[in-house]
Amino acid sequence: MSRGLSRRSFLAAAGGSALGVLGVWSLSSCAPSGPSYILATDPEVAQREATRPRSGATVRHRLTAEADFISLAEGQLLGTWGFREDAALAALGPTLRASRGDRLVVDVDNRLTEDTSVHWHGLRIRNDMDGSPPDTQDPILPGSGFTYDFTLPDHGTYWYHSHSGLQADRGLFGALVIEDPDDTSGADTDLVLVLDDWLDGIAATPEQVLAALGPTGGGHGSHGSHGIDVSGEITPTAQELVGQGMGHSDVLGGPTQHIAYPLHLINGRTREDPARLEVPSGSRVRLRVINAAAETPYRIALAGHRLTVIAADGFDTQPFETDAALIAPAQRLDLTVDLSSGVWPFVARVEGREGSTLAVIGTADAAGATPTGARATEIPELDRRLAVDADLRPAEHAALPEREPDQLWRLELIEGTGGYVWGIAGEDAARLQPRLGERIRMQLTNTTSMWHPMHLHGHTFASRTHAGLRRDTIAVLPGETATLDFDADNPGRWMIHCHNAYHFAAGMTAPIRYIR
Repeated sequence: MSRGLSRRSFLAAAGGSALGVLGVWSLSSCAPSGPSYILATDPEVAQREATRPRSGATVRHRLTAEADFISLAEGQLLGTWGFREDAALAALGPTLRASRGDRLVVDVDNRLTEDTSVHWHGLRIRNDMDGSPPDTQDPILPGSGFTYDFTLPDHGTYWYHSHSGLQADRGLFGALVIEDPDDTSGADTDLVLVLDDWLDGIAATPEQVLAALGPTGGGHGSHGSHGIDVSGEITPTAQELVGQGMGHSDVLGGPTQHIAYPLHLINGRTREDPARLEVPSGSRVRLRVINAAAETPYRIALAGHRLTVIAADGFDTQPFETDAALIAPAQRLDLTVDLSSGVWPFVARVEGREGSTLAVIGTADAAGATPTGARATEIPELDRRLAVDADLRPAEHAALPEREPDQLWRLELIEGTGGYVWGIAGEDAARLQPRLGERIRMQLTNTTSMWHPMHLHGHTFASRTHAGLRRDTIAVLPGETATLDFDADNPGRWMIHCHNAYHFAAGMTAPIRYIR
C-alpha cells in the first residue's frame, strides 16, 4: 500500500477499516445481528472483576472538572480546563495514590459546558470503568457526575485523562501511582514527573488546531464516538502552530510531530519557573515519568547522573543503565538514581525539533540557586547513551508466557492525502473479535510517513518486536511492523488507537469487541 492515499482511495482501501470499522462502531449502540457481543454491562465483566485479588482497602477521591485561570509561571495566568480535588485548578490534576489490590472509588463532577469522562490509562480494569464513552459508559453531562469504582489489578506508574474530544490537550489529566506492597526496587522515596506540551489559553484551543490541520469528514469524527469536534474555527495563530514544519528524528524514523507547541511543562511548570522536588541526601530515588503530551516525544535525563530503567508502562523490566531515555506520548518509565547532595535539573527535550523544559531535583541539605531557563536544559547527558524500547527486556516475573496465538490480526496504519486523515486498515480491522481465554497476536504495519504511539485499552501486550517488553503503548516507526501478543482475559468493548491526540481525532482507531 502506498504511503499517500487520495480521499477516494483512502476510503476504498479502508473498506475493512474506516468504513468497515464504522459499521463495527455502530454495532455498539444497537443489538448485533451476527456474533454475540459482550457489552460493558454484561455479567462477564462483573465476573472477571470478582476474580481480581483484593487488599481489603478502599481509597476514595473526588475530582471536579472545571474551567478556570491557572498559573504556569510567576505572573502568567491563562484560562483552561482541568481536574482538581481540594486545591485550586492547576495545569495537571492531583496525583492519586493507592496500592495493588485496593478498591479505588473516584467521584467525578462535571462543571464544564460540555460532556467529559475519565480514562484510566494502562489499567487492566473492568470494562464498564474504562472511561471511554460511548463504548463503556454514557458521557458525563454538564452539571452531572459519575462514580468510577474498580479494583487495581497491577502496581506501577499510570495516569488518568479525559477521553472526550481533545480535552486532554488542555489540563484534564493527572498521575495515578499504584504502589507495590512487595517492592524490591530499593528506592527510599519516589518522585512523579509529568511531561506535557501546552498551547491552550496561549495561542489557540486544541479544536482550533485540529481545524487548522484540516481533518476531513472520513476520520474518527464520522464514527460519532468520543465527542471529537472537527468543525473548529481556523485561526491565524492555530495556522502558525501547524505551519512550522514537522521536525525530524533519526531515532523515530522521520517526521516527529505536526504542532510547534509554545510551551513544554513538567508538573505543570515552565522551565522559567520550574517545579522543585526535594529528597533526602544519600537516598535512592525512583523517578516515575509520565508523558502526558498530546503529540510530543521527549528525550529525558538528569544532569550529572546515569539512570537505571526498572519499569515501562507499569511492568517491571530488567534493570538497564543509561544516560538518557526516549519516552513517547502516553508512555511511562520508572527510573532509579542514587543522589548524594546537590541540586540538578531533570530535563525533557523535544525529540526532533526545538523545545525543552525542566524540573529541579534537590536534596534537603542543598543550598544555592535553582537552575532555570533554556541554558539549564543544555545538559550533555541528553546526547550520550539513549535508551529506547529495543534496549529493554521484561523482568522474568513480568514476561508473558510463550503460547501459540489463537488469532492473528494483520492491521495497517494508513494516511490520506486529501486532508488530515489517518486510519487503521486491513481485512482484519473490522473483525477484531477475541473470545475470553484466547491468545491474540496483532501485527501493526506502519505504511505512513511518520511514527505512531499505538495504545491498547484494557490490556498489556508483550512486544515480540522488542524481546517481549510489556507495554500498553508502543511506538511504531515508518515502514516497521510491530508484533504484539496479549491474552484476551478482560471481556468487554475496547479499542486500539494512536495516542497522538490529533491522529486519533482524524481516524487512527479501531474497535475490539469480545464475543461469546
